[in-house]
Amino acid sequence: MVKCVSQKEVSNPIKVLKCQMKYLSILTILFFIFSCSNKDNFKGSNHDSLQTNKIDTFNTINNVLNENIQYINFIYNFYFSKENEVYIELDLIKEVKTADEYNKIRKLADSLIYNDDENSRYRFPLSLATKYFDLRGISKLKIYDNNHKFISNADFVRVEFLNQNIQSPFIAVYKTEKYIKEDNHYCRSNFNETFEPTNYSVTTDTILTQELLTKIDEKIPYYGIGNDASHFHFFNSDTILSVINSEKVVYIVLSTSNDFKVLYRSSDSENVYHINIIPLIKNGLPYLLIKNVWPEGDSRWDILLCFDGTKYTEVKSKRIEK
Repeated sequence: MVKCVSQKEVSNPIKVLKCQMKYLSILTILFFIFSCSNKDNFKGSNHDSLQTNKIDTFNTINNVLNENIQYINFIYNFYFSKENEVYIELDLIKEVKTADEYNKIRKLADSLIYNDDENSRYRFPLSLATKYFDLRGISKLKIYDNNHKFISNADFVRVEFLNQNIQSPFIAVYKTEKYIKEDNHYCRSNFNETFEPTNYSVTTDTILTQELLTKIDEKIPYYGIGNDASHFHFFNSDTILSVINSEKVVYIVLSTSNDFKVLYRSSDSENVYHINIIPLIKNGLPYLLIKNVWPEGDSRWDILLCFDGTKYTEVKSKRIEK
């Protein structure tokens, strides 16, 4: 209670009015102080909430990228760039069946990174990328050439949409220790071990290719992609692992001097145009990293195959559980 008049001055209306005005002014000032204080507290709480969400999102992304799972795939460089960077093509978490669905994801890219007459690169927000793409275990990569010689380490930078004339993939971009002129190089994540020794030689024996195609009653290979088959002759054995293109189908055949067995037949129309035997054995046979092409067009894609003891099957998302 603010006391501004004495008991004797109550009968003086002017004194009373002045007192009331003074009292009202004090209440007004207190009201504004209280309001501003609450407003600041509200802003602080909202800011803290946003900061917490950002930290949670960062931790989630970081945990996914650093998951202890081995990833194996081909790497590519930007042929139009001389920067120390490479990229891998990303797998979608959920299958996209239409162009409209793909375009909806593409439109989430939020800023232009590079542009010329044939290519453009767009940044894809990392906070959204984990919802659409499999980013498990790809924070750091080791890059090897076709002969499994170590080339460079690579550190994750960001997710992008790469817009090109033939294909427009979503990619993960990496900073490398030096400029890499990509030539069928591949990468492995979460790998610090030594390679298993190579125990085979490679040939493109056309006579053997035709013999095997005849045995499996297939047409001659499609001749538009270079070599039609690769045959891996295992040392100290008459066993041969053959990856063969027929007219529109890929076969993997295991043969000896007395017998042969088909271990893989592609379910779609495709041909192989490059193979890397990965020095990693499962059930007695190596992993195969393969570049495929659609015989009727320009579409291409990469797959990783492993032997399950009976046949070769595709490794989902090219990831091997530790």
